[in-house]
Amino acid sequence: MDREHDLATCVVIVNWNGWRDTIACLESLLALDGPPMRLVVCDNASTDASVAELERWLQRRLASWRRAQGESGWIATSSGEGVRSVHVLRLPTNPGYAGGLNAGIRWARERWASRNFWLLNNDVIAEPGALEALVAAHGATPRAGVCGSVLLEWDEPERIQAVGGIYRRWLGVGWHDKELPQHGGDVSLALDYPVGASMFVTAQYLDEVGLMDPSYFLYCEEMDWAERGRRRGYRPLVALHSRLRHKEGASTGSRGGVRNKSLLSERYGIINRLRITRRFWPWYLPLVWASLLLVILDRSWNREWARATLVLRLMTSPRQWMN
Repeated sequence: MDREHDLATCVVIVNWNGWRDTIACLESLLALDGPPMRLVVCDNASTDASVAELERWLQRRLASWRRAQGESGWIATSSGEGVRSVHVLRLPTNPGYAGGLNAGIRWARERWASRNFWLLNNDVIAEPGALEALVAAHGATPRAGVCGSVLLEWDEPERIQAVGGIYRRWLGVGWHDKELPQHGGDVSLALDYPVGASMFVTAQYLDEVGLMDPSYFLYCEEMDWAERGRRRGYRPLVALHSRLRHKEGASTGSRGGVRNKSLLSERYGIINRLRITRRFWPWYLPLVWASLLLVILDRSWNREWARATLVLRLMTSPRQWMN
């Protein structure tokens, strides 16, 4: 175990039944020049043979690299910039997005003394310079906390999908700000949280704030993490020149807006809306709870009876969101 500071940024990617997207993500990272990286893919107990498919592809793609001893990994045989190693970590159960990232971070910290961590959805493709921009923006901002990237639409990368997240505490509603700031700088602090598809943090942040909270399972985990950091004096930010294309909703089956949400997305959206309110702004909880009646009316108006029933059941089941 090397306890010298590892200059390579540790990149953790969570995969769940999405090996094709993960391969596209890995290809984009392998194509990056610039700061050295170690890639760790955490597979959340996929049922689609993801691990076998990823290892088969890596065996071909990295044929000239040497295999890591005693674990699933490939190590670059030449020195320099870019990706230095790729590892696949198979998890026995699905702990959700935050849980998968946490597992990858723990695994990496047992092996390397990395200073920087870049945490990614598997359904993103990094544009050139994405990591350099994150490192520069974070380093230029005093008390920088979680640093996000600008996300671009998957099929129309000329369109911005999200710059940062804005959250209205009294309603428990968050949305993506799609407008770049007018100042034309490298950093934006005009956000409540960076969108979780791309998050850059330091080992110091992990030591002081802790890992992400896996109890959210899906959604709101980045809000919770940013808020915990804010209460310790850290500032969430976005590196405006770090760009990634994002296939939003690929892992949850929820592409195309609120009308096309899966029941899984609906469930965790409601539970975590109540959970994060109770945790950080409990005085707003009655208002947020009551606002869900409007959600039920909306789902009923659109004859989405299963989703309307689900929301009502979650509202009246506080054990699911009070822990």
